[in-house]
Amino acid sequence: MKLFLIYSRKNEETEGTMTLSSVFGFRSPERIFRKMGYFGDQRGILRRYRREQSGWDIHLQNTQSFAIRSAQDKDRRSAIVLGSGWLLDVPLKELSAMFGKVTLADIRHPAQVRRRAEQLCNVTPEICDISGFARSVYHYAQQYRRSRKRPPLDSIAPDRLPELSDYGFVFSCNILSQLSSLLEEYLLQYFEIQDEELMAFRRKVQQLHIAGLPKGRSCLVTDFEENTFRPTGEDPQKNILIDHPVIQNPHAQRWVWHFDTRMTYSPGRITSMEVLAVQL
Repeated sequence: MKLFLIYSRKNEETEGTMTLSSVFGFRSPERIFRKMGYFGDQRGILRRYRREQSGWDIHLQNTQSFAIRSAQDKDRRSAIVLGSGWLLDVPLKELSAMFGKVTLADIRHPAQVRRRAEQLCNVTPEICDISGFARSVYHYAQQYRRSRKRPPLDSIAPDRLPELSDYGFVFSCNILSQLSSLLEEYLLQYFEIQDEELMAFRRKVQQLHIAGLPKGRSCLVTDFEENTFRPTGEDPQKNILIDHPVIQNPHAQRWVWHFDTRMTYSPGRITSMEVLAVQL
């Protein structure tokens, strides 16, 4: 497979020469990812699920069911899940039974996930910057954070994007709306950025991700609209998360994800997400 890896546990075990430093080109990418908030964000997802399980379970089941249906007529040699996370929304056993090899791609694989993968001989967790921009954004911020002038965000190019052409089935799993969020938060720690520039950068990250999904072999599940309102139902507010024509696809399956009812995500407000699932 040509998937660009930051690190592969199996490569470490069998080859002994492929390390995080040698692939990524600097001393400690784990430290960089931690500083950029990736690890804390992943832990936060699990904590929110535990608080909001009843509201999340329908969304997770809908995601799994859609992935299974989408995989039915695909080449059974290999599949990849982009954004596997804690596997809450991944039908791992079913995909393992359907495909000769299943790759789980994410920035970090918790110990629980690695143990589940080890129980299935054809599942491999591989660490991958799915956005392709983490390294580029880090270096941009470090280079210009003390400068009075900086190049526009549009000048930031992806370091490397995952190469997905060899996979029979590609599942983009509730990751699209998140791809740029931590990158944006990291940039905002150092720079004052106008909304228009930030939205253009977000659009670029999202468009490159969708463009990289092989046509006829991919499915995409993503939240695309955030809705918040007060417990009384008053003062509804809407935030569009995805800027791409895919959200208008008339063939997409849609549902509501009851994301946060305890008002910890947006204080004093209940949050739900509009979700779409589509084969590409």
